[in-house]
Amino acid sequence: MASDPCLGMLGLARRAGKLAFGDELVRQLCTDHKARCVLVAADAGESTAKKAAIYAARANVPCITLPHGKEELGAAICKNGCAVCALSDIGMAAAAIGKLAAAHEEYTAVAEQLSEKNARIQSRRGKKKPRDRETQRKADEKPSVPVKPERKPEQRRRGVSQRGATGKRHARPSGAGSRPASQRKPGENKRAKRVVNRKSPHSKAER
Repeated sequence: MASDPCLGMLGLARRAGKLAFGDELVRQLCTDHKARCVLVAADAGESTAKKAAIYAARANVPCITLPHGKEELGAAICKNGCAVCALSDIGMAAAAIGKLAAAHEEYTAVAEQLSEKNARIQSRRGKKKPRDRETQRKADEKPSVPVKPERKPEQRRRGVSQRGATGKRHARPSGAGSRPASQRKPGENKRAKRVVNRKSPHSKAER
């Protein structure tokens, strides 16, 4: 039954990465609550069928026994002898079981259940949850452009000239007790000493 529409849909889900197969992968998908339905082969073992039902109940999804055996199911998803698998996409799950219900009436109730769930999920997609009034009020009060705090003037190195209160530049003293160069004694200021020597009348004789 390679041309079965349901098996064809399972093969498409396998290629799209929306199908988990094998006991371990199905259990993990159901534990993470990402499974939409669990499918079991008709000739699967009793223990496998029981574990699949437990996994489906844990994820609150339907567990469906297919009318196909392990070989047919494995051939459809390119996995030899697959006994259990699970779909993680609600749209593909509803489509696969819908195709199965078209050929087998006993699956009609499950197909309708998945179809309604798919419709609810699709209607919720794209809709934003409404904000409560308190959160909306805080968002409205918050300014759209944040105001940057005033930056403090950077501290300059000692001895570097800076503008004073009058706007004129003045040299900062290198020490706390130092005096301006014009008020220093000739012995303290080498430049002032040279100027005094030039003006002295005995400077040429001394030389």
